[in-house]
Amino acid sequence: MDPSAQLPAPLHFCKNCDSELIGEYCHQCGQQDKQYVRSMFAAVGDLFGEIGHWDSRFYRTIVGLMARPGFLSLEFVRGRHASYVPPLRLYFFISLISFLILTSFIDFDTIDSSAFTGPEPVAVEGEPAKKLSPKINIGWLSEAEEAEINTKLQYLADNPKILVQRLVSLAPQMMLLMLPFWALFLKLIYIFNRHYYLEHLAVALHTHAFLLMSITGLTILSVSMSSLTALTGNSQFVEIADWLETSILIWMATYMLITQKLFYQQGWWKTLFKFMVCSLAYILLLSGAFIVLIIYGILTA
Repeated sequence: MDPSAQLPAPLHFCKNCDSELIGEYCHQCGQQDKQYVRSMFAAVGDLFGEIGHWDSRFYRTIVGLMARPGFLSLEFVRGRHASYVPPLRLYFFISLISFLILTSFIDFDTIDSSAFTGPEPVAVEGEPAKKLSPKINIGWLSEAEEAEINTKLQYLADNPKILVQRLVSLAPQMMLLMLPFWALFLKLIYIFNRHYYLEHLAVALHTHAFLLMSITGLTILSVSMSSLTALTGNSQFVEIADWLETSILIWMATYMLITQKLFYQQGWWKTLFKFMVCSLAYILLLSGAFIVLIIYGILTA
């Protein structure tokens, strides 16, 4: 018998906490037994392997998100997490990409102050033209605080580009802050369905990721078809764009309805009623969030 075969296997210890390793991961701190200081070729190989794995998960997630209403949320509730991008990470990624694309189509230099102060004043003979000045009166503020806010309002009215840029930069954060309140509303309206709050939050994250991708697609479609029409002079591109945009809008509404039906497993009449209630509540919540966004944008601009 080979004497070397009787020797015990060498011990391996975690580089982070010095615990004895049993397997690939440390049972104490969870760090992987992996050598990070190595050749460039090995690092590049690992990078491509991780990207390929992430791409396959991302592809399955996007297909499920856009083509199968409620599918990802149901998979999340069933505990099937490894095959898909987690809801919060998915929303972060799509939100980042969507707002980058949407803001790239905004030409801040063309924003005119008349959108905030109205049309240019017409001078009456013998009297100088008076320009409208936005002012607010808030009872609980002192005169000095009101004067400071009104001064800032006047500055923003004269320079609306600054306000619009501020509102656009705050929109992703406001949308993210709105999601927990929307999940709470879903919890209340489906209080007897025995779903945990985090399950409603997963639905909110998935549906908003879908809406952001759809709105981004609509924007790209509209801009692309308008550019093709201007380039070729062929009005058929506009007609195609109108047909596609209508189809996408119908799918967006249908998607939200089917998501509620499949995830909450109620009859069609109950689902339709709650869908209409949810639509109204969402409009009110979105309007409130927009008002808060404008106020905060003015105060911090």
